[in-house]
Amino acid sequence: MKKIITLTALIFASSSAFAAFNGPEVASINSVSEAMKANDDSFVILTGNISKSLGNELYLFNDKTGEIEIEIDDDNWMGVDVTPNDTVVIRGEVDTEWSSVKIDVDTVQLK
Repeated sequence: MKKIITLTALIFASSSAFAAFNGPEVASINSVSEAMKANDDSFVILTGNISKSLGNELYLFNDKTGEIEIEIDDDNWMGVDVTPNDTVVIRGEVDTEWSSVKIDVDTVQLK
């Protein structure tokens, strides 16, 4: 009986670890042109295309307002395969360094 209770608790704990809010998100930065002018660590939700790999987890992202370098850690892809023809939604933060601006991507989702 003790094993069943322990197993049930482990299953419940592991299944709730992947729970997430599924509803509307509010981000005031929704375009590359806005991201280029935003403060460091500003939250962004951008829709567009990943057009090119630049190596070392860096990519070129573009939408109808421009293009920007993005960084996607290997573990943030979450099994999503993307081509330059695919429209994606990326969520992340603006990362400003000296004279460059890029997006540190947390999630990639096919649209």
